[in-house]
Amino acid sequence: MRHPLLIPDLRELLHDGEVDAVRDFVSEYHPGRIAELIEDLETEDGESLFRVLDRRTRADVFTYLDHERQEQLIAAMLPRDAADMLHLMSHDDRADLVGRLEENVLDPVLPHLAQAERDDIRRLASYAPGTAAAAMTTDYVTLPPHITVRDALEQLRREAPDRETIYYCYVVDRDRKLIGFVSLKRLILSRRPALVEDVMQQDVIFARADQDQESAARQIDKYDLIAIPVIDAEDRLVGIITHDDAMDILRQEQTADMLAFGGVTSGAETKEETYWQGRIVTSVQRRIGWLLFLFVAGFLTKIVSEHFKDVRLKLPDLADFVPLMIGTGGNAGSQTVGTIIRALALGEVRPAEGLRVLARELLTGTLLGVMLGLIGFGYIWMLHGSWGFAAVIGLATLFICMWANTVGTAVPFLARRLGIDPAVVSAPLISTLVDATGLIIFYSIAILLLIKLGGH
Repeated sequence: MRHPLLIPDLRELLHDGEVDAVRDFVSEYHPGRIAELIEDLETEDGESLFRVLDRRTRADVFTYLDHERQEQLIAAMLPRDAADMLHLMSHDDRADLVGRLEENVLDPVLPHLAQAERDDIRRLASYAPGTAAAAMTTDYVTLPPHITVRDALEQLRREAPDRETIYYCYVVDRDRKLIGFVSLKRLILSRRPALVEDVMQQDVIFARADQDQESAARQIDKYDLIAIPVIDAEDRLVGIITHDDAMDILRQEQTADMLAFGGVTSGAETKEETYWQGRIVTSVQRRIGWLLFLFVAGFLTKIVSEHFKDVRLKLPDLADFVPLMIGTGGNAGSQTVGTIIRALALGEVRPAEGLRVLARELLTGTLLGVMLGLIGFGYIWMLHGSWGFAAVIGLATLFICMWANTVGTAVPFLARRLGIDPAVVSAPLISTLVDATGLIIFYSIAILLLIKLGGH
C-alpha cells in the first residue's frame, strides 16, 4: 500500500456515502496519485471512488491505472459512460485500451462513439505491434504554410482544448505531406503578419510508420524532442509520438532486455505488469526454459572435468583453483556481453563494426588478464612457493579473460546477424560456455607446464 495514512479516511468517507467530501478529499491530487489511491483500495471501494470523479478527471486518472484495473472498471461502467470516457482519452491510449478489451465488453461501447472516433481507433489498431505507428497518437495540430502567424495562433487557441500537445505544430501541404514544423514559442515570438512558411523549420526529424518504436523513441531522447512526427511511405503525416509515450516505450524495452539478459523469457504483458502483479506460475513458466537449458548445458563443465581426470589425479591441488578460473571467466564474459548488448541497443556500434569491436575487447581482455594474472601469480608464489603453479594460474587467468571477452563480443554480433535479439543471448549462457571452455584452457596450461615441462 502506497498511501497507508490516507486510505482508512478515504474508505470511511466512501462507506458513509460522503460523495462531496470524497471529491474535496482528492481534488488537489494529481491524477496519477488518485490512480494509486484507487489501486490501493479494495475493488469495490476503488470503483466507488472512480465513479464520483468528474468526467474529465476520470479520463485523466484512468490512463494511470494498471491494465487489469482498467479492464475491471470498463466492464463495470454503463456503455454510454464508457464511451464518454474513451472520447476524452488521448487517441493512442484509447486505441491501446480497445485492443485489450474482450469483445463482449467492447461491442456495447463502440456504437456510442462517433464514426470518426471509431475509424481513428481502427486505424491505430491496424498498425503492426512494435512499430512507430502503433505507438503514435493522431491528436496533434497541423498548419498550412500560407496562413499568417496571427491566423495560426487563433487556430491554436480554438484547437488547444482538444489536443494532447500544441507545443509543436506540423506544417503540411494539401496532400498532407510534412514540409516543416514550428514551435509554439516561435509563433508567439514571430511577427503577426509573417507567414507560417517563413518562420517554420524545414529540417524535421521524423520517424517512419514501419520503423521500430524503440528506434523512434531513442530519436526523441537523443534530440530532446517533445514529440516526433510519424510519416508513411508517401511522406504524409499520419501521427506523432509524444515524449511521455517515448519514455514508456524505452522503459518497456529495457524491462524486456533486462529479463532476457537474465535468462527470463517475456511476453508483451511482462513490460506492463509489476513484480507483485505477476503470478508465481507465470514466473516459473518464463524462467524454466532458459534455466533448464543452462542446467543441461552446465553438464559440459562436468564432461570437461571428467576428461581431465588423470590430470586431477596427478595434480590434486589444481582442484582448489577451479572455482577461481570459472568465476573469473564467467564474470569477464558477463561484463563484456552486457557492454556489447547495450552498445548495440543504443546504436553506439553497428553490426558491420564487429571485427573492430572484437579487436578492442580482445585488447581489453588482454590488459585485464595481465593485471589479474600478475596478482594471481604473486599470490600463488607466496602461498605454494612453486613457480609452476603460479605460472599456471597467471597464464590461465590471462587466456581465460581474453577468451571470455572474445566470446562475449562475438555471440551478440552473431545473434544480430542471425536476426536474434542479442539480449536473448543472455549472460547466463555466456557464463556457461566460458565455464566449460575456461576449464579446457586451465587444464591444458597445467598439462603443459606442470606435467610435460615438470614445473611443479
